[in-house]
Amino acid sequence: MKLYLMRHGEALSPEKDPERGLTDNGKSKIKQVATHLQKAGVSFTRVIHSPKKRARETAEIMTAIISANVIPVEHNHIAPNDDPRLIIAEINDWDEDTLIASHLPFVPNLMTLLTGQDTYLSAISFETGTVVCLERNDKNSWDVKWSTSPGEI
Repeated sequence: MKLYLMRHGEALSPEKDPERGLTDNGKSKIKQVATHLQKAGVSFTRVIHSPKKRARETAEIMTAIISANVIPVEHNHIAPNDDPRLIIAEINDWDEDTLIASHLPFVPNLMTLLTGQDTYLSAISFETGTVVCLERNDKNSWDVKWSTSPGEI
């Protein structure tokens, strides 16, 4: 099973949009990342996102381009400051390739818990639109396979 951890795209300021949806540039960059991953053969059958508008919009764009038959689902335990330990058992029970669209610091904190490594954090920028692919190497252990961001495409 593969798990794709993604930081949402660039968001509007609270003054322009109190819900902080994606900027036009943010939408464009997410489309760029999704197209790149789709051409590379990435797919997923489950997509979850935080309750925040920018994560939902990111998930919707990714799904429309990569796995149009998948409906993104809101998840209440993956907001920016949520404790990633609340979702670990759930993730370890999954058997479908899954995309999680979330935020800082949640995404790198979850990655560290799943891999048992914090050494990856210095090598991955986690700029907006970054995707990290983890692959399960046994029931409860994960390896980082690759990462990409809009600045690398």
